Amino acid sequence: HRRPMAAFVGTIFCSFHFIAGQVVLELPWCFEPCAEVYTGNVIIPGTQCAMYFECHCGKAKAKRSCSAPLVFDVANNYCNYADQVECPPDVPCGPSLPPTLSPVTAVTETPTLSPVTDAPTASPIIGGKALEYIASKRALFQKYVLKSYTAAGVSYQSTLYTFDEFMTSLEVMGKDGFGADFQFFLFDSTGDYVYGMVNTAAFLANAMVESISTDSCDENNEEAINGRYAISNACGQYKRSYQDEKCEDNEFSCDVDPNMQITAVTAAPGARSPPPFMCKPGNDNAGYWDTNTGMPVVAAYSNTYGRTDVEGCCFWGRGALLTRNVCNLGKLNHYLGKGGVEQGMQNVLYPEIDFCADPEAICSSPVADELRWRTGMFEWSDRVQRYSGEGWDYENQLRQFVDGDLGYQSLRNFITSTSRILSNGCHERGCANPWNPDVEIPNLDDRIANFDMIVNTILEVKSILARQAPKPADPLPSP
Repeated sequence: HRRPMAAFVGTIFCSFHFIAGQVVLELPWCFEPCAEVYTGNVIIPGTQCAMYFECHCGKAKAKRSCSAPLVFDVANNYCNYADQVECPPDVPCGPSLPPTLSPVTAVTETPTLSPVTDAPTASPIIGGKALEYIASKRALFQKYVLKSYTAAGVSYQSTLYTFDEFMTSLEVMGKDGFGADFQFFLFDSTGDYVYGMVNTAAFLANAMVESISTDSCDENNEEAINGRYAISNACGQYKRSYQDEKCEDNEFSCDVDPNMQITAVTAAPGARSPPPFMCKPGNDNAGYWDTNTGMPVVAAYSNTYGRTDVEGCCFWGRGALLTRNVCNLGKLNHYLGKGGVEQGMQNVLYPEIDFCADPEAICSSPVADELRWRTGMFEWSDRVQRYSGEGWDYENQLRQFVDGDLGYQSLRNFITSTSRILSNGCHERGCANPWNPDVEIPNLDDRIANFDMIVNTILEVKSILARQAPKPADPLPSP
């Protein structure tokens, strides 16, 4: 994940000019590029979704095209395989179109940028609950946390990660529980709710990097060599093999079915970005995606782990924290899905969903809006909150951080160790990559900045704790 170059907060300035690429097609007289799509993309009529305009501030910035066999997917805002796309029909102008009516155009789902005003937030009530206080900060969370970026770096409010679903999922995973003997740390019914809010801030700081910034549910194909992205990156990126990352004693791990065939529903934004991950049986030469040409190349091209095929490679990351591999998805199935029912667990949230047989249900099922959040919250509860090793216990460190000075160095140390647990399964610097410890956590600076912003600017934790601190006793009168 790369931090967008134009990650500005606040007003987007539209005073500069763009010149659209020359259009050689004869367009319908009633078609006005970007008339109804202020910032986003719109299909060019007559191209069967192969070409589209990139709009910015109500003007056509450029004409773009997808290289065959791909076409532009207006539902997901990227070039995709034609058999995965429902191309909208061209709308004829018609001789009776009143001149006062705007022409009908195909509109993408990329939202327009509306100004967000910060509604006054309620003052924290001492002894109140985490859910109530977080809910009072809705405007700030929507404006600064649930923020995604186009390939051009233009920000917009995330369409996949909404505040309402976040709050509902937080209540379910942190207050109601999901049938396990552990749950998301919220401490909502106790006086420890500030610890729960800081725990939530750490979760969101990582989710902003993993998925929210790109408005994606599926892991993006992001590891490239000279502009070539191995299609077999679906099997694992950065020298990982997701189908071989099993739990200890293989207790929860999903079985790998070589006949599984799945295509992701989201991919990185941008016309020449790699297509969605996919897995299917029997393809020894999955090839690579060449961003220089914007076309797939069928060849024996391997990922950094050495895979050239995508057979059984269906366990890429999904959800708010990109929960991946046969172990973590197997645990999800055991505690939240069909696997738990088969083991006799009570109060399983999704008893009909087999996350091992269909991990893409996280992103494509009718309950995907809540599953994106709850999958991430489950992984956080299991892998991060329950972590204890080498004298470092997550819950103890969380409490020490909140009870301490909340200074920047303490904040940085806490979120760095926490992010390292999420990324590598251990907390010490160099524990996973001793040969190059400085690059072991992708986008670490962004995770730290996100955490700092949520804790200090949005939640104002220091102010809450200052109000909770007991007042010093009045001095005794002098004799």
